[in-house]
Amino acid sequence: MYPFYFAVVMLAPAAMLIVGLMWKISPPPYQSQGLAYSTELTRKDPDAWATAHRHCASLWLRIGILSGGASAFLMVYFKESYSSFWMWLIVGQMVLFCVSVFMVDLFLKNTFTDSDSGKSE
Repeated sequence: MYPFYFAVVMLAPAAMLIVGLMWKISPPPYQSQGLAYSTELTRKDPDAWATAHRHCASLWLRIGILSGGASAFLMVYFKESYSSFWMWLIVGQMVLFCVSVFMVDLFLKNTFTDSDSGKSE
């Protein structure tokens, strides 16, 4: 069962790496449907859309590498007791993902507001 749990633990970091690379190489077109960072603010402003995807891409690449490396290290180092903590690794990865989304959203709100840059909210 260890290989299955290892693969499950590595899914989220792999997904973050893949999406980060996709968006770094070719961000989704403005207001596209599907896999995109689409919020009310980014749908109203093409600059906010581009900024969100640029920041998400770099942040998710870093988080994917760090959380994937840390998770792989812990799964290998504590191989005998992986069944007691593998789920917590996934929870930690999801927390990092959610924090990254909130960080990008906070950055966008601070950058693209009426008082800061003259753009509408």
